[in-house]
Amino acid sequence: MKWTICIGLALAGWLMASAAPGFAGEVSCDGFALGYDGTAKKKTCTVEDNSTADLEVETKVLDVTDQTFSLWVTYDHAGMRTYIPAHPVTELLKGSKSFSHVQQWGVSRNVRGFDVVAFNAVPSGQNFELTCAMFVRYTGNPGNYEFDGGPGSRNATVGMYCADPGFLTPEQEKTGFYNVVDKVIAKLRLPPVE
Repeated sequence: MKWTICIGLALAGWLMASAAPGFAGEVSCDGFALGYDGTAKKKTCTVEDNSTADLEVETKVLDVTDQTFSLWVTYDHAGMRTYIPAHPVTELLKGSKSFSHVQQWGVSRNVRGFDVVAFNAVPSGQNFELTCAMFVRYTGNPGNYEFDGGPGSRNATVGMYCADPGFLTPEQEKTGFYNVVDKVIAKLRLPPVE
């Protein structure tokens, strides 16, 4: 029987159902599976082994911060007997507990192979607004099985980019923010698509 793992997104990390991390730790970003080729104040890389007796999942996380933005990207790779159910980016955003208020800008768009949705949001417990985009891409065939949780994949790359709206030009606001996100995604170094 194929086991499933459900993934939900929080700004600070994945919430893994029934899988507490067996190993989590900061690693060097040099040669790491995820990278960002833009300028930033700080880049942090971590690896989490979220495997249990029934599930095999490794999560790699890249956190990038600067004066005017923050970027968070995860790459989950499922091992044997495990797959990652595919969820639309809008569903992941609705399930996030990172924001107390979200104003989505229409439907999601495809940007460089990612399903992307832009929005304005107030972080939970805060009183300021950010301009953000969430993006997701599922890759890798988990095998020829029927899954209880619907279609899925072996790999999931999910990210969140948030900018201080005071630093955006009028052309970068509203739907123009998708152009900003396109440039951010272009600067990412990601594992090859399987």
